[in-house]
Amino acid sequence: MLTIDKKSGVSLYGQLYEQLKQQIFSGNMAAGQRLPATRELAAEYHLSRNTVINAYRQLEVEGYIRPVTGSGYYVENLTSFKIDFPKPATFPVMSKQTAKSYDYTFVYGDLDYNCYSSKTWRKCMLNAYDTLASKDSIAYEEPQGFSNLRHILSGYLYLSRGVKCSAEQIIFTSGHQQSMNMIASLFHRTDWGFAMEDPGYSGTRQVMEHHDFHITPVPVENDGISIDGIQNLFHTLLCVTPSHQFPLGSVLPISKRLQLLEWVKKNDGYIIEDDYDSELRYHNRPIPSLQSIDSSERTIYLGTFSKSLSPDLRMAYMVLPTHLLPSYREKYLYANCTVPALLQLTLAEYIESGEYQRHINAMRTHYRKKHDYIRNYVKENLSGKAVLLGEDAGLHFVLSIQTKRKQDELIEYFTRNRIQIYPTAPFWSNKALYPQNQFLLGFSAIPLTQLPKAMERLSEVINGID
Repeated sequence: MLTIDKKSGVSLYGQLYEQLKQQIFSGNMAAGQRLPATRELAAEYHLSRNTVINAYRQLEVEGYIRPVTGSGYYVENLTSFKIDFPKPATFPVMSKQTAKSYDYTFVYGDLDYNCYSSKTWRKCMLNAYDTLASKDSIAYEEPQGFSNLRHILSGYLYLSRGVKCSAEQIIFTSGHQQSMNMIASLFHRTDWGFAMEDPGYSGTRQVMEHHDFHITPVPVENDGISIDGIQNLFHTLLCVTPSHQFPLGSVLPISKRLQLLEWVKKNDGYIIEDDYDSELRYHNRPIPSLQSIDSSERTIYLGTFSKSLSPDLRMAYMVLPTHLLPSYREKYLYANCTVPALLQLTLAEYIESGEYQRHINAMRTHYRKKHDYIRNYVKENLSGKAVLLGEDAGLHFVLSIQTKRKQDELIEYFTRNRIQIYPTAPFWSNKALYPQNQFLLGFSAIPLTQLPKAMERLSEVINGID
C-alpha cells in the first residue's frame, strides 16, 4: 500500500520512487516479485503514466529493479548484501493546522515591488530571446559575464556609485555568497586573516568559516564599524557595509571612511565593500562608495540585484582591483559564468535603455512611503515603548522594545499573536553582547494597503509586553 500526497511539496514521482525503494529495502517486495504494470499503478493512485514510468526508470538505473522484455519490471535480489536498510521515508503534510501561520510577516528579504511587474523588463527579456534564437549556435558564456554587459555596468556604477573600474574588473556571480566564495579562494587562510562587523551578515561569516578562515569580529558603533577595533589587524580582509550597515542601519561617515583607507594601506589589508542597500536612501542623496575614494586599489566592491530587481534572479557581481585579476584568472581559468545568457542580455538592455534607473527611482518612492509610515506610526503610537534604529534607508528597521524579557521568549510571544519578526542574535558573533530586546523588522513584503492594519496589530502586541 502506497501513500501519495498530492498536496505535499515533494514531487509525485519522488514520492512513488522513495516508497517503492523502501518497500524493496524492507522486504515487503521480495526478490523476483513483479511490479504492477505502469498503467495499472497509475490508474490505482490517479497518477499520470509518465510519473510511474519515471519512478520505475530511476529504480532501474539505481539497480533496484530490472526490466524483462514483454513481461514488465521485477525486483532485483539484494538479500545477499549486508546493508543497514534505512527507515521508510515519510512525507509530512504541512497543513494550516500543523504549520505555523502568521497574519503579518515582517520579513526583510522578500519584495512586493520587483522587476516582474515591469512591462519593459519583459520586453527586454523577449528581445533577449530573439537575440539568442537568431544565433547559429549557443556557446559557453564568457567566464566573467558578457563583455557588453560588463561595459554597460561599469558606466552605470561610475555614474550612480562613483565606482571607478573597467569592464575587465567586473565578474558576475550568482549572489553575495558566491562572490565571497571566490574571494576566499584568492586569499589563503594561512596567509590572511578575515574580519567583519559585529553584528554583521551571517551569510558572510558562514562562507568564510567554511573556508576555515579565522574570523575577528569588530564592534559596530553608532556611526558604523569601530576604527579602534581594527588597528591591530594586519594582512587582513575586512568586510564592511558602509552605505547601510547590516543590520543596525548606520551610514559610515567620511571621517571613518578615510581612516579605513589609511588602515588598509598601512596594514597591508583589503577592504571588501558590501554596498548593501546603496540605492535605497529615502531623504538624502545616495552615499558615494568607499571604492570611489580609494586611490590605492585595496577595495573589492560587491553588488547585487537582489533588492533592486528580484532575489530569485540570482544576479550579483564583484569589482576586483586590477592587480588581483591575474590570480583570479589562474584560479578560474576553466570556470563558466553562473548567470544565464538570457538574464545577462535582458539586464544589459534594461540598464542601457535607462529603464533600470527609472525602476530604481519608482522603487525608492514605493518603499519610502512604507518606511515613512512605519517610522511615523512608531513615534506617534509607541513612544516610550519602542524605538526604531537604522532609519532613512533600506528595507528594514531594527526594532528596540523597552522590556527585560529574553529574545526567544519575545519571539514566541509574537508568534502566538500571529506576527513574525526576526531575532538579531544570528548576526552577532559574540552572543553575550547582543541586545535581547532588539528585532529585525522588515517591510518590503507587506503591501502598502495592508500596512495600517499590520502596524495596528504590531502595536497591540508590543503594548502587551511587560
